[in-house]
Amino acid sequence: MNSSASNQDKTGAIAPRGKAILLCILLILTGGVAHGYLDGRWTRLDIVKEQAETLQTLPVNIGNWRLVSETELEDSAKRILRCYGSTLREYANDITGDQITVFVVYGPRGPIAVHTPEVCYSSIGTEPAGERVSTPIMINGETQTLWKVKFRKPDANEPPHMEVCYGWSDGGPWKASSLPRVWLTDSLYKIQVAGPPAKSGEDTSPVEDFLREFLPALQRLQIGTQKPPPLKPA
Repeated sequence: MNSSASNQDKTGAIAPRGKAILLCILLILTGGVAHGYLDGRWTRLDIVKEQAETLQTLPVNIGNWRLVSETELEDSAKRILRCYGSTLREYANDITGDQITVFVVYGPRGPIAVHTPEVCYSSIGTEPAGERVSTPIMINGETQTLWKVKFRKPDANEPPHMEVCYGWSDGGPWKASSLPRVWLTDSLYKIQVAGPPAKSGEDTSPVEDFLREFLPALQRLQIGTQKPPPLKPA
């Protein structure tokens, strides 16, 4: 009797323990699948290749803005972003002489969503000069929104020397999203434009002026306005 009762006690103790172990295994597997999905680990690269190549067809002249240089993204940055395609360009305004840098990238949602200018520029000797603000830009009757943040040199009692506008698109309007990583899409486009802030007495900065010319050019090429195709594991 005592032996039988002891065995029953052990069986009763093992049952909930086994369920707990099974639950832990399921959580680990689910987390691994979710992480791989967010990072585009199982993306069919042949599906996104054509869309990525479109980034190389942007015009060299956009309104008063003229292409000055085009730089290949560093290999280290490519590995971090795991991007399918990107373009990094510098444009100059033929009338004002202002220069801006524009970066457009297309890749898996996870890496593309988490790298923001506040992180990148703060690592190279600048710091945000205040909180980012959502900035609406009307393009062809549709409102696009981008984050705008200004930067200054650390320990300098001077006004901000740089302004950056950035946002994401899953195939619809560009958005100043707070949580782009949780969008229900496999891939994201990201745009980031950096340049001087607006001069005293001016309402529009060179960055915003460029975006009003540049975003329609992206629309004409269906960059950021065409829903990426659903991706499936190879």
